[in-house]
Amino acid sequence: MDETATTPEAAEQHAAFRRKRDASVRGAQGALALVTTAWVEGETEIEDVPGIWSPSPTNDGLQVAATADDGIVVDGQEVDGTAIVYGHDSMTPSQVRFDESRTAFVIGPDFHGRYALRVWDSESQANQDFVRLDAYDFDPAWVKHGTFEAVEGGVGFEYGKSQGGSLRQGVSPGRIRFEHEGEQVELLALPDGDSLQIVFADATTGDETYDVGRFLFVKPRHDGTVELDFNRAVVPPCAMSDQYNCPLPPAGNRLAFPIRAGERRPVFERAEG
Repeated sequence: MDETATTPEAAEQHAAFRRKRDASVRGAQGALALVTTAWVEGETEIEDVPGIWSPSPTNDGLQVAATADDGIVVDGQEVDGTAIVYGHDSMTPSQVRFDESRTAFVIGPDFHGRYALRVWDSESQANQDFVRLDAYDFDPAWVKHGTFEAVEGGVGFEYGKSQGGSLRQGVSPGRIRFEHEGEQVELLALPDGDSLQIVFADATTGDETYDVGRFLFVKPRHDGTVELDFNRAVVPPCAMSDQYNCPLPPAGNRLAFPIRAGERRPVFERAEG
């Protein structure tokens, strides 16, 4: 059997992935809906949302002061006075609702110990203008079977961010390797829950595919093998909202050959006038 032939099962699995991906970016807290990221250093108002926001007294999120007329709901309770909004990565993360389309949660702390309110609007202009995620046709040849070599203490590397600033320090828990046209390719990754996030660029980047690069999420198996299905490469969220500050591909993840698989770019239909 030709290993590069597309089976009906593989085609349907890929179609299901594309449907799930489309639904996720269009969701109430999908990438298209992010409209505000406001870092809070002291008592302040945040544009387009009610309430007075400040760091929480115990520095584990934010505090909001509001009246019932403001219509802010935190963790299911209407705020009439003050409420603590715990960070998204805390043991008890808070959810905020302002109205039927706008929700929020808190991220942080950053390097300066600050927390930020992230506001999502399911009726954002980006969501209204969004048409589709343009992607290459499924190609089974880009389902690569590689290996993951764990490294004690990890492998350090530097990477930039899409909004500029100084280089960041990353640590990959190991090295991912696969073969392409008889050559060994080595990639580094950032931990992402129980997966690894590979941020890569290739010969299509900035031409056929999104300028910043693309992401691929993989899960190494216990035996050290790993499947890299580049058909599931995705554009970063900063392609859909300028509120995101996405990691850029480190030097070793900038590949000289084209990977014509996965997502290319988001497509928007701008309203005239």
